[in-house]
Amino acid sequence: MKIKNDILVDIIRGLKSGDKRLKERIYKYYWGYLMGVAVRYLSDRDLAREVVNDSFMKAFNTLDRFTYLEGDDFNRMFKAWLAKITVRTALNELRKRKMALYSDNLSEDYDQGYVDTNFDRLNVEAILGMLDQLTPVHKAVFNLYEIEGYSHDEIGELLHISSSSSRVYLGRAKDKLRKLYHESFGEVGYGIR
Repeated sequence: MKIKNDILVDIIRGLKSGDKRLKERIYKYYWGYLMGVAVRYLSDRDLAREVVNDSFMKAFNTLDRFTYLEGDDFNRMFKAWLAKITVRTALNELRKRKMALYSDNLSEDYDQGYVDTNFDRLNVEAILGMLDQLTPVHKAVFNLYEIEGYSHDEIGELLHISSSSSRVYLGRAKDKLRKLYHESFGEVGYGIR
């Protein structure tokens, strides 16, 4: 179901005025997308659902902070804004549950390697399964950098770690994914470099 840009603008105006039916409409329209975002950070689907619901509550309570310039793709901008709220909510949940952020011995000269994200033979469940085998901090850094497009400086700010630690965690995540890929498919180097 695709909603036209001008309709979304009208919906947001209605949301800002407090229309509960419009909140429900937005919730239904973006729930699946935000669930996908939350599951990338949280292995527990029930916890991911809680994060999505909390994210909607935060979004509805802070709609006045959402800005949109005429001529921009409203749907893309609104989705990105909702996704950012969801990512931060998921990271806060990880922190709250003490699952994610820890420090270990980090080497500044750690070689990151390279991950080619063109996994032709993998389905979504296999990729998520491999990501779920990463430690929470490695998973969070990998998702933030490779999927969400955050810089290492931004990741450091979000996770309260240094940008060099973010680079190391990303390298370790990629190494673990290479290993998991090799164990699953027995082919060295296919898809992950």
